[in-house]
Amino acid sequence: MKFTPKELEGNVNVSRTHPLKELAWLVGGLLAILAALYLALGLGTELAAAKIPVDAERWLGQRAIESFPAEQNPALQQRLEQLLKTLPSDSTLHRYHFTVRLYETEDVNAVALPGGNILVFSGLLNQVRSENELAMVLAHELGHYARRDHLRGLGRGLGISLATLLLFGQDSSATDLVTSLFLSFEARYSQKQEAEADSFGLELLMARFGHAGGATDFFARLAGQSGGRLPYLLASHPHPLARK
Repeated sequence: MKFTPKELEGNVNVSRTHPLKELAWLVGGLLAILAALYLALGLGTELAAAKIPVDAERWLGQRAIESFPAEQNPALQQRLEQLLKTLPSDSTLHRYHFTVRLYETEDVNAVALPGGNILVFSGLLNQVRSENELAMVLAHELGHYARRDHLRGLGRGLGISLATLLLFGQDSSATDLVTSLFLSFEARYSQKQEAEADSFGLELLMARFGHAGGATDFFARLAGQSGGRLPYLLASHPHPLARK
């Protein structure tokens, strides 16, 4: 029997779909994967902020301090220690060892860094006029630690950095590189987080001084000096007029 080859109806190595259509599917699939990863990192940040050990925070804090040439300040440290003594015995803040550092800059700001490192900018010290005003700033930052806002404010970079830390360890150059690229230490807080930190600060001042008189004068005065508009205050804290 003589074999007669048949003409193939199609070629499995050649797609019948137009190349541009296939490219669109590939790009769409890649974007969908990236979007899912982005959402997963956001959820991971929320979970990590609640569960991350303070020891891991300290490691992140050391990386943060390297970004700010700040010096420890005994006078600020003493004022913070006085506030810490008034905390309830069951406060989660007792897990931290807090350190206040002074950062020489004209910016009016304060920052809560991971691991218990609080930065107070010299521009802020030039604006405060009373013990209560300064105490309110410090107590407010403690309020962020109490609710771990300072970790959530780091955004998705926290999840990426922690994943790299688990994979490669603390002493890996890959971990250092990823942390420097993806972890921003200028936290962004929601107005709800700020209101809760304000409430925490006022309660702590009441426990420390027996009153909270003048605690919010600092914010109101800055608003008045700038005509009621401030571009930035206390690491994206809300506009002073919004606190009333």
